[in-house]
Amino acid sequence: MKKFTYILTFILLGMNLTAQSVWDGKREAITKGSGTETDPYLIENAQNLAWLVYLINYDYDEWTEGKYFKLTTDIDLNGNADNQWIPIAAGLSMTGGNKLFGGTLDGNYHKITGLYIDENSEINNEKSLWYESEAAFFSCMPENSLIKNLHIEGYINIDDKECAGFSAMGGNLENCVSNVDIESTICAAGLMVRANSIKNSVNLGDIKGDLIVGGIAAYCLESIENCYNVGNLTGGELVGGVVGYLIKASAIMKNCYNVGNINTSEETEFMGGLVGKTKSDTSIENCYYLEICIESSNEYGEAETAEFMRSHEFVTLLNNNTNVWQYDAQNSNNGFPILNNYFPLNINQPYEEETVLVFPNPTSDYIKISGDIVSYEIFDILGKNVVNSRKASGKTESVSVADFTSGLYFVKCLLEDGKVVTKKIIVK
Repeated sequence: MKKFTYILTFILLGMNLTAQSVWDGKREAITKGSGTETDPYLIENAQNLAWLVYLINYDYDEWTEGKYFKLTTDIDLNGNADNQWIPIAAGLSMTGGNKLFGGTLDGNYHKITGLYIDENSEINNEKSLWYESEAAFFSCMPENSLIKNLHIEGYINIDDKECAGFSAMGGNLENCVSNVDIESTICAAGLMVRANSIKNSVNLGDIKGDLIVGGIAAYCLESIENCYNVGNLTGGELVGGVVGYLIKASAIMKNCYNVGNINTSEETEFMGGLVGKTKSDTSIENCYYLEICIESSNEYGEAETAEFMRSHEFVTLLNNNTNVWQYDAQNSNNGFPILNNYFPLNINQPYEEETVLVFPNPTSDYIKISGDIVSYEIFDILGKNVVNSRKASGKTESVSVADFTSGLYFVKCLLEDGKVVTKKIIVK
């Protein structure tokens, strides 16, 4: 049984190692699927994605209404100054008229990298469309459209246009991660500029705008739920760690937090660790921000210490009688809570490697933890605490693992300088 569990652990770890399709500038028609919820159109490579962009932006957008699309692989858009992205469903089409994406795109927990839009670079005539539309992976989405289960990485820098990682205008997001660095002379946001609803989503990118800026959304019409921001924000007239402006009185925001640093280029009263501005009847429930992320904040949300926001107690508070959040056992998010439904990818560990040694590894009887450690604790692959926090009695600690089920575990150590290091071990 132990051998089976040990093998299964490595199978599970390998499930995220998927093939990647690199865009070569060409288009290929989607050939699989019928566009229904149970049989979606399959986007099998970067060329299929480019084909979708071409059709929608050249006046064939109606066929996406109510249709379903699904990624089957990671995609590298191979973006640079000479190979820039044209937003899907650009606000003004090549032949005139408004363009919208009216369907559902399921990223299927894949990643799109290499998104690149830079107005200051030389671009060809075809891509002059950017000057007529907002800059994002998607430009325009109606209220009933949805993007879910997708991670996007890239860079956007454009003047006089609203910019975001996923969508600039309208639509809904669910289980999404944006790691797109963005600069705009007006409104900018990590995931969406004008959002209907966003839930269970994350922003990792640094965002800069001269007007309205939000870590998750610049404006929100309906709801922001179970979201967090770690990117640094720079705004002008109005800036909020999660949302710049909850624009409708009926808008709801709950179970969210921000730990990204916030600055403004000018003095403003509409600056907050959580929200820049709201309507009077807007509901904000169970939302928090790191107390040192901003010099002076408005009254929205609650300021908390880093120590508290890294605690099990804070995870319980965010969950609010649900099971959406989990403790950051792997230190992938610098100890701050992460979402159960979509693990945030590619967050750099702030403090690493040989400051702590854990050996032997693999092991079946015991481990030794060596370094300038103050305390340590151990978690299993599901984030369950199997060794509660213990104070270190010296430079080297010996811990029995003889009773552990075979598999992958994480040893989380607090160091004397206040840093946190997490090491992986295998118990055989």
